[in-house]
Amino acid sequence: MAFQRQEQIEKQREKRKFSEEIELRSTPDTYLSKFDLIRKRYYEAKFKKMTKSMINRKGIPMTEAEIQLRKASNKR
Repeated sequence: MAFQRQEQIEKQREKRKFSEEIELRSTPDTYLSKFDLIRKRYYEAKFKKMTKSMINRKGIPMTEAEIQLRKASNKR
């Protein structure tokens, strides 16, 4: 039981961390401190690296969600 609870807590932490990353990435730069701007750039680079393999593939049709991700990452 304790092991299952620990796993559940870890999943909640990961979800919270991911939602914080998304929230930070969507916040305009004017509202962020210098530290938060650096974190935002890091998260954007991390996201770009994760989606790079999806964007650069050829001959495989992209899903609608992948197309939206590509457009969002190319706006910068």
